[in-house]
Amino acid sequence: MPKKYADRRRRAFVIALQESDAHWGALFGDEVFYDLNYSDLFTRMWLARDRAFTKTELYRFMPKVSHRTAVKYVQTAIEKGLLDETVDEQDRRRRRITMSPQLLKVIEDFLDASLQTFEKRRVFS
Repeated sequence: MPKKYADRRRRAFVIALQESDAHWGALFGDEVFYDLNYSDLFTRMWLARDRAFTKTELYRFMPKVSHRTAVKYVQTAIEKGLLDETVDEQDRRRRRITMSPQLLKVIEDFLDASLQTFEKRRVFS
């Protein structure tokens, strides 16, 4: 059974979460990306940021949407310059997708701001 926390801690967590969400929206500035599926995609890519992905691998990073919707999400991120698409050198029929330097900076700014927010709210203590 999960540990029970005082309402004061729960409240601090909710406020920090809301502030973190607001920061996500402010960093991206485009309502299109204010979506948990993009959060799933971008943060999972960040966890493995040293590698290039196939589009099929990226679609799996968004398990809550259909394959068709995931295709649209990835394509939108490519068109907006958040994801970089290059030809796979081993198989020239394939494309490889990486985080653009811009997206990498935005995600790291988001993570730093979120950690600061959670620390300020003393969610971790």
